Amino acid sequence: MKRSAMIAGWIVFSSVAWAGANSTHSLRGDVALDAPSVTTSPKAWYDGEGKINRNYAQQPPLVPHDIEGLTIDQDGNACLSCHNWNSEMPGATRVGISHFLNRDNEALANISPRRYFCTQCHVPQKDTKPLVTNMFKSLAED
Repeated sequence: MKRSAMIAGWIVFSSVAWAGANSTHSLRGDVALDAPSVTTSPKAWYDGEGKINRNYAQQPPLVPHDIEGLTIDQDGNACLSCHNWNSEMPGATRVGISHFLNRDNEALANISPRRYFCTQCHVPQKDTKPLVTNMFKSLAED
């Protein structure tokens, strides 16, 4: 019994020592994890004209502009000031009809509460390089 406990202890000690021998790297490259961050420049918002191509069927449209300072809370939804059906903002995509249906597919006069918080599905895009390599092939690129 004592011998098996010694062997188990040696295995645990060896694995901890072995794991510590390999250095861990961050997405910043071959830089120590506790090294200070380098200053980065702000990335530009997507500057394409109008809509961003979707990558797969039923993908929610992406937001091609900054949403900093726009609030979405129980008291109001700033997105609807431009994207509601009665808005006069030229070029703004209107909210889909599906957003006016409840879970039983009954039509509502206002946005459904389950579709009210836009950023649950619609995300703003910046023009940046990916942090890691990605082999995803978009259906839109074919």
